[in-house]
Amino acid sequence: MSDVSGSGVASEGSSYLTGYPLQDAGMYALARTWSAPEMPRPGCVWTQTLFIEYPDLATVSTPSRLNRLFARPDGPAWSSYGVPTALDPHDGDELEPRLSLPDEGWLASVLNALYQFPLDRVVAKRDPAVSVEALTLRIWDQQWPRLRRSFRFCTFTTKDRSSSGGAFDLQVLPGIDSANRMRMPGTQEAASVADDCQPGWLKTLIEDARQPNLGGLRDTLKRLGAEILGGREAMLIFCEFHSLTSGSGSPSDLHEAIGMLELPSLLASSDLARAKVADYVLSNVEDADPLALAFLWDNWHYIAPTRLQQRLPEVSGPLWRASPRRLLTALRNQADEASGWAGQILKAVPTEELLEDWPEGDVPLRELLAVRPELLDVPAFWALADVRSPSDLFGIDLTDSAVGALIRGMGRDMAMRAAVQLLGSTRVLDALQSRSRVKDWEPSDLRWVQYCVRDTSAIAEFLNHMQAPSMELLVAFTGLLGPDAVPNQYGEDPWYRALLKVRGQAGTLPNRLAAYGFARALGSSSRNVAELLQTTFEQLHAAVATSTLEESDWQLIEVRLPWVTADKLWNRGGRLRNVVVAVFMDRRLWARSFAWIATNNDVFISLMEEAADRWGGRKFLKSVEDSLEHEHDAATQARRELIHSFVRSRGRL
Repeated sequence: MSDVSGSGVASEGSSYLTGYPLQDAGMYALARTWSAPEMPRPGCVWTQTLFIEYPDLATVSTPSRLNRLFARPDGPAWSSYGVPTALDPHDGDELEPRLSLPDEGWLASVLNALYQFPLDRVVAKRDPAVSVEALTLRIWDQQWPRLRRSFRFCTFTTKDRSSSGGAFDLQVLPGIDSANRMRMPGTQEAASVADDCQPGWLKTLIEDARQPNLGGLRDTLKRLGAEILGGREAMLIFCEFHSLTSGSGSPSDLHEAIGMLELPSLLASSDLARAKVADYVLSNVEDADPLALAFLWDNWHYIAPTRLQQRLPEVSGPLWRASPRRLLTALRNQADEASGWAGQILKAVPTEELLEDWPEGDVPLRELLAVRPELLDVPAFWALADVRSPSDLFGIDLTDSAVGALIRGMGRDMAMRAAVQLLGSTRVLDALQSRSRVKDWEPSDLRWVQYCVRDTSAIAEFLNHMQAPSMELLVAFTGLLGPDAVPNQYGEDPWYRALLKVRGQAGTLPNRLAAYGFARALGSSSRNVAELLQTTFEQLHAAVATSTLEESDWQLIEVRLPWVTADKLWNRGGRLRNVVVAVFMDRRLWARSFAWIATNNDVFISLMEEAADRWGGRKFLKSVEDSLEHEHDAATQARRELIHSFVRSRGRL
């Protein structure tokens, strides 16, 4: 792209600009090319290219200022061209030089061709009386960021620089060569436009070029361009819309602007355009006709709250008279919380009466809560609220106390499911845990848990961060989630951390949690298998020995134990020992953990006997003994001696 402007360009001796997007890299390339007569080969050029990332290009209000960063190479040192160049987007811009009559004529012809024929490649001729580069950059300055970063232009070329990668929007040809036009078939040539024939949108652009953004055009273009996907074809529409909504407020202009939103067009789906027209009507509401008032009624949620407050005394009467039956509908469309006229009425209704006469069907919750925020903490309100999807709760500030009231009040499955989807399982579980610490567990709480456990990643997060575990909540998890359900791809096992917290809080684990943790250790999800076995085995072994383990708790483990014949089913302690040894040896778990899998010496000796009877068992036990070699406290040394004596009694390894 740096050397394809055609024959004869370098010989002109002047520099030129080329701008084009690099879509795959997310950058815009702005290049300046100079002829290089000092080089031995004729026709050589220098080109410096600035690569501007799209987000940076959007932050520069006048990208033509990038032009000042170019510097023609004048020596063999190229290091300065390989480092980033700084341009502060917040520096004040110098005043642009005034446009001469030739400037305005050339600019009008190019703008008219670009935007009147948005799908065509546009060519223009250089004029010695016109600063072509400066005017081309002014065109670029006017564009909104999305259009700016896709705009392809070259200020001096003798052939079509378009390629399969994209057509050039604007190319400037030497004005003296009448044959240049023939070299670019299928292009639109910029032709002069008389002042008295200029359409309104073109006059708007010319006026903006004279005094950039004085009338707010560029702000409008930037905001509309950010919301609406459109290229050059959008400029004409945006300019017309800006003109209609920035004038004196005549009914004809207003009707035309509303028509642009109601008819199929780029603006039809634009929230920003509707907000601008709504504010336009609000500013002239005393003179607004039924069509304008109807538009404002349907779109007044686009009005800024402070703006509505300023105009409320003037607009409330006309709007109420236009449709007196729609109090709740007006509240729904009102964006002004407590200062809206519909909100003022509802704000005075006592809470008891409001809940007693609560209407069936759809009620604008967000708008009602904006004027009655105290309802958030009333469970009876949540029992009546017709919540069907998370969108019904969007925009509502649900504090912890409000979430607690919501959990106590909501009872319909659809509402509960929507609340969990909006709040997230973790926040609902935090509220349930706080509730269980101050009040007995209720059947409705289990229904909440049923919706929460569908997000197993959230359960993992909850188990990791909870500080004072609710025993009821954890037990509820064990009835709704399989032992392997909660993921543990990295870090400590959330269930292991939770069980440690429970044991630290209560001194021991409920047998249900111990059985669940043991069963999880036998599965494939946990990264703390040894620690889970060490935490749960001895308690479970004692429970089966004393027949105090509930059958439902045993079944959590039973399904994961190796098959045995019917005559061995009764020996649950032996089966626990067998599987613990098998897991440690088969999975090659940390030997140090096995050394303290049971504090009771008799139970530990039984485990060692189980290990010794397996292939490689005595070697495994020797590794357990060696793992205690560097610990010198009395208990550890006693355990090491016990292992040593047992291994020696079994003969050589």
